[in-house]
Amino acid sequence: MSITRHPLYDDSRSFSPAPVDVGLVRRLETSFRGIAGQADFLAERFYARLFRRVPPLRVLFPEDLAEQRRKLVAALAFVVAHLRSPEEVLPALRALGAAHVGYGARPEHYPIVCEELVAAMGEIAGPAWDTDIERDWKSALHLVSAAMLSGAG
Repeated sequence: MSITRHPLYDDSRSFSPAPVDVGLVRRLETSFRGIAGQADFLAERFYARLFRRVPPLRVLFPEDLAEQRRKLVAALAFVVAHLRSPEEVLPALRALGAAHVGYGARPEHYPIVCEELVAAMGEIAGPAWDTDIERDWKSALHLVSAAMLSGAG
């Protein structure tokens, strides 16, 4: 059994980085392809869930969420497209985290966003969604959050 790492794990301080877990990459890519065709619906479900759970977060977003939904889906697509090249995605996530400070995002918002995004994905994915895929996405979004928070300073 060889040791691998999550593609979004920042191992830049490691002396001998482990290879990326290609099985995990394939699962994330495949599951995202399955929901990407419903990307706008995914974003709608996510924001509905988020604002229902934490209504005060609504004021951090523009009244018209169309552009925000597009940005969310584009960010997810970017992350998935670069799972095999974390040296490109991690700096972009840190920059995104720095930008989110100016929007009013706080560290305690990140876990809530992750939970509601995974739940929205599960709602629209249908029978292809299972506990393994859910776990894969939870770990991926946890690491996305960690990279963004490291950029938030």
